[in-house]
Amino acid sequence: MHFQPRTEKEIEERQLLPRGEYAFHIIEATETTSLAGNPMIEMRVSVTKNGYARVLPDYILPQRPAKSRNCCIACNVEDKYLSGSVTDHDLLGKRGKLRVGVERAKSGYPQRNVIVDYLF
Repeated sequence: MHFQPRTEKEIEERQLLPRGEYAFHIIEATETTSLAGNPMIEMRVSVTKNGYARVLPDYILPQRPAKSRNCCIACNVEDKYLSGSVTDHDLLGKRGKLRVGVERAKSGYPQRNVIVDYLF
């Protein structure tokens, strides 16, 4: 039998967070282009609550205006959003609250946590 050995920390990090509201901290933000060729900001977001802590990926895209707007308001950069221009530097290091959900398993991938929305 062959497998990828995991440390205790790696195993713990793979456990699902319960659905709910969490504090967040954007620890990485990078302006890039999606596979479909659309501009986006790719982020790694640390979420914490009552001893739970995980880092989740998230993506801010013009094609998802409600989530983009809510993220900017939660990060206190609504003025940037209203100007029509938000950069990775505007979001990096920001903190606030968000809602975490659980995405069903699909296409051979296990269920996973996702950032449903940003709260303000």
